[in-house]
Amino acid sequence: MEEKGYRKVFRDIVRGYSYSQFNNKDAYIKHTTTHDQVELEDVYDRYYNIAKFRGIPTEEEMTKVLLDQGDWSEEDDKEIERLREYIKRLEESKSHLLLKREIDKKSEEIVKERNNYYNLLNLKDEMLGGTCEKYANERTNDHYIVKSFFKDEYLKERLFSQDDYDEMSVYEIREISSIYNFVSNQFSERNIKFLTVQDFYYPYFPFSEDVMQFFGLPAVKLTKNQINLIIYTRVVKNVLEKNENIPDHIRKDPDKLIDYANVSEKAKEKMSKHEGQAGASTVIGAKEEDYEFMNISSVKKEGSVSLRDEAVKKGGRLSMEDMMKLSGA
Repeated sequence: MEEKGYRKVFRDIVRGYSYSQFNNKDAYIKHTTTHDQVELEDVYDRYYNIAKFRGIPTEEEMTKVLLDQGDWSEEDDKEIERLREYIKRLEESKSHLLLKREIDKKSEEIVKERNNYYNLLNLKDEMLGGTCEKYANERTNDHYIVKSFFKDEYLKERLFSQDDYDEMSVYEIREISSIYNFVSNQFSERNIKFLTVQDFYYPYFPFSEDVMQFFGLPAVKLTKNQINLIIYTRVVKNVLEKNENIPDHIRKDPDKLIDYANVSEKAKEKMSKHEGQAGASTVIGAKEEDYEFMNISSVKKEGSVSLRDEAVKKGGRLSMEDMMKLSGA
């Protein structure tokens, strides 16, 4: 997305709605709030009970059928749980890494395992077929989408009445859902994160600590998009304030920026403390991009020695006597 697109995303987040059209009529689509979520839970319970009354099986019941038929196994469920826990461990391990290429490698592994995890979840979902939970989710989603369309930008008059909704064809509901999903995708987590690193957005950073100054609304009345924007703005603002001379290719990528910030502060402080001392200004295996990523100069000062280079000269290992000589003792 280009900067123009992010400006539009920012505008709509601030307004709390997006504009579209349905059947050549103006449509103002309200963004979700936390209060909407409470209402949706009530709607979900209603549709779940309707499905159960009609004899539609629950996920638990269908899972038992799949297990009895041998189409699914307890090992499959255990694999889903294993992947979930493994991803958590990978993310925890990544937070302790220092070298950029190791962080990048770990990130790739996390993406791969997440894909495996969601592929397995989707496979189970397909095998479960129609359940009370799926019916309730779909009907709740349709219900909320239709209720999100308004005739005016002040979000006072709904575009569709309850009777309109009850009489809608499947085709009409799908068309409305398609419009809603297209609009909602503009406010994905990724887009909101990238919005916070756009040049035009930086002047708004100082106001992110006070939602009333930023949006003119108390926190309890904010939309989910507004809350996410505030959260990511504060994260990016904090990283930029605590780190100087961040390379542009990192500063412009929120994921890399967060990885940059998560690099062990203790390790960075330790390197900075010893930088310039004989043999202490390098990390074994570190390359120029790693030092750039850690915001620590890799240029050796006059008379300094690389432990790695000296170790290579000694066959890969330095004795205590070698270390003492290198340190000037």
